[in-house]
Amino acid sequence: MFFDKLRAGAQSTVSKVILVLIILSFALAGVGSYVSRPAQEVAAVVNGDEISAQALENAYRNERARLENQLGTQFSQLLGDPQYVAQIRRSVLEQMVEQRLLDQKVQELGLRASDEQVRNAIRALPEFQQDGRFDNDRYLQLLARSGLSAEQLRDSVRQDISRQLLLNALVGSSFTLEAEAGWLDRLSRQQRDAELVRLPLADFIARVEPSSDDAQAYYQQHPERFQRPEQVKINYLLLDAGALSGDEIDEQAIEAYYQANQASYSQPEQRKLAHIMVNKGDEARQKIQAIADRLAAGESFAALAESESDDVFSGGNGGELEWMEQGTMDPAFDSAAFALDEVGEVSEVVESEFGLHLITLLDVRPGQTRPLAEVRDAIAERLAREQAANAFYEQEQRLAELAFEFPDSLDMAAQELGLEIQSTDYFSAVEAPAAINDPRLLSEAFSERLREQGMNSDLIELGDNKAAVIHVIEHRPAAVRDFAEVEELALELAAAARAETLAAESAQALQQAWSEGEQGQWLSEQALSVETLNGVSRETRELEPELLNALFAMASPGEQPSLRIVPLANGDQAVLKLNRVSTPAEPSEQLAQIREGQSGIQGQREYQSLIQALKAAADIEYRNLPTLAEEF
Repeated sequence: MFFDKLRAGAQSTVSKVILVLIILSFALAGVGSYVSRPAQEVAAVVNGDEISAQALENAYRNERARLENQLGTQFSQLLGDPQYVAQIRRSVLEQMVEQRLLDQKVQELGLRASDEQVRNAIRALPEFQQDGRFDNDRYLQLLARSGLSAEQLRDSVRQDISRQLLLNALVGSSFTLEAEAGWLDRLSRQQRDAELVRLPLADFIARVEPSSDDAQAYYQQHPERFQRPEQVKINYLLLDAGALSGDEIDEQAIEAYYQANQASYSQPEQRKLAHIMVNKGDEARQKIQAIADRLAAGESFAALAESESDDVFSGGNGGELEWMEQGTMDPAFDSAAFALDEVGEVSEVVESEFGLHLITLLDVRPGQTRPLAEVRDAIAERLAREQAANAFYEQEQRLAELAFEFPDSLDMAAQELGLEIQSTDYFSAVEAPAAINDPRLLSEAFSERLREQGMNSDLIELGDNKAAVIHVIEHRPAAVRDFAEVEELALELAAAARAETLAAESAQALQQAWSEGEQGQWLSEQALSVETLNGVSRETRELEPELLNALFAMASPGEQPSLRIVPLANGDQAVLKLNRVSTPAEPSEQLAQIREGQSGIQGQREYQSLIQALKAAADIEYRNLPTLAEEF
C-alpha cells in the first residue's frame, strides 16, 4: 500500500489524512492495484473489470492490521473463529466491488479532478508535511523510497478526488424541509410528566418458599439452565523464551559483532543538493540543454530553478532539496549526485523516472562511525537476545521432535528438556486457566483428533516466544448436571421464577386498578408508594433507560389513562402512568444543526441507494479461488 511505504520511509506517525475518500481508497486496495496489473488470479469481475486476488489479499492484510490496532488482544481471540475471518474477507471484497462500481460511474459521467485540485490535495497530505507545511524535499524523498513516480501518485489522487466529486454531488443534493427539522427539533425537547410505581422483585422473593419438589420441577422444565459445558483435563509442557538464561556475552564476541556491523553504527556521508527538473516530453531535452547552456554562461542555478524547473515545489526555494544519503533517491539521480566532487559543481543532464535533471552540490557532511564504547551495551543486549532466541528455537524444535517420537505421554520430553509437566483440573473452553488461555491451544485441547488418538499435540506456537505441547488426559462431554449437584441453584431459580410471575401479576393488577381509579386502595394494601416524575426530557439520566424509552413511547393521555407495565433489567416490575406531554411551540437554536444532520443522514441513505442500484445493474462475478473457496 502506498502510504504504508511512505510511512516506512518517513519513520514517523501519520496524522489524519484530510481527504476521507483518499484514505478509503488506499486502505482498501493500495496504490498498487491502480498502477500495476500483473497477470494473476482474479477474485471478482465487475462489468468486465477484474479485481485481482493479490489486490484482495493486500486489502485484507491492511484491514486485519487496522482491526488488530483497534481491538488489540481481543482481535487475536476473534481470529480463532474461521467464520469471523471469512466475514472480514467478504466485507473487504464487497467494499472493493463498490469502489470499482463508483469508479465506473465516474468514468461514465466524465467527472475529472482539475490539476489544481490534485496539487492542493497532495500538498495537504500529512506524509509530505513538516511542521504543518508542505515540504518538497520530503515529498521527493518519500516518493523515491516508495518506488513510485509523481505521475503515479497524481493519477491515484485524481481518481480519488473524481470519485469524491460524484459523492459530493450525491450527498450535497440531499436536503430536509425546515418543517420536518422543526418538528424533530420540538420533539427532541419534549418533556413529560408521569407517575411511577416500582414493584421490587426482592419483596416477592421473600414471600416464596419453594420446596424440593418445586426445584425438581424447575430442573425438569429448564434443563438448559443446568448444562455443564464440554470439559477436558490436560497435561502440558510450556516453553518460554523469557525463562531461558543465556551465557555471559564475552568482549570478543561484542567486538567481533561491532566490526562486522560497523555500517549500523555509522552515519554515512550526507549531501545537500539542488536540482532543476524538466518533465519528460518531445522538447524536454532541448529545454534542459538550453538551461545547462545558460548555467555554463554564468547564470544563477537558484534563479533558473525558480523560473524554469517543472518541480514547482523545490523551484520556489532555488531547487534546494533536503540532506540526502546515498541510495535514497532514484538510482540515476543518486549516482550523478554523489559523483559531484566540489561544492557548486553541476552535473550533466540526468534522466530519472521523474524527468530530466541538472544537479548541483551545495554542501557535504562527512560520514562518521560511533565508537565501540558508546554502543557496547546495546550490542551486548542484542547478542543476549539472539542467544536466548537461538536457545529457544533449538528447544522448540527438540520439543516438537520428542512429542512426536514419544506420542503417548510428555514424560520423555520433560525429562530431556528439563521441563515440568503441568496438569489441569477439568476446564471448559470459556474457563481455561490463564497460562493456557489461548485460542490456538484451546482449539487443540477440544479437538476430536487428540481425544480419539490419545496422542500428544503438535507444537503449538503461542506468540511472545512461547510454545506448548499438550496431552488430553480426560474428556467430559457437555451434559445436564445431576439434580443433586445443582439442587441449591434449582431452588434459587425456582424461587426467582415464581417471584417474577407474582411481580408480573401484581403489575397487571395495579394497571387495572389504576385504569379504574382505584389505585389508592391497592397501593395502600401493598404498602407501595407513587413516585412523581415531572419535566422528564429525553436527556434525563436519573431514570433507567428502559423506563425512559417506555415513557416517550407512550401515547398522550386522553379519556382513558395512558398506562404501561415496564419490566426492568434487575427483575423488578414498574407501572408508568403518563399525565402530561409538553412540546415547545417554537424552534430552538439547534434547528439549523438538526436540519444539517438530517440532510447528512438522508445523503447516506441516497449513497446506499446508489450502491444498491449500481450493484443491481452490474454484472458481478465472484471467482472461487483455492484460498477463498469456502468463504465466497
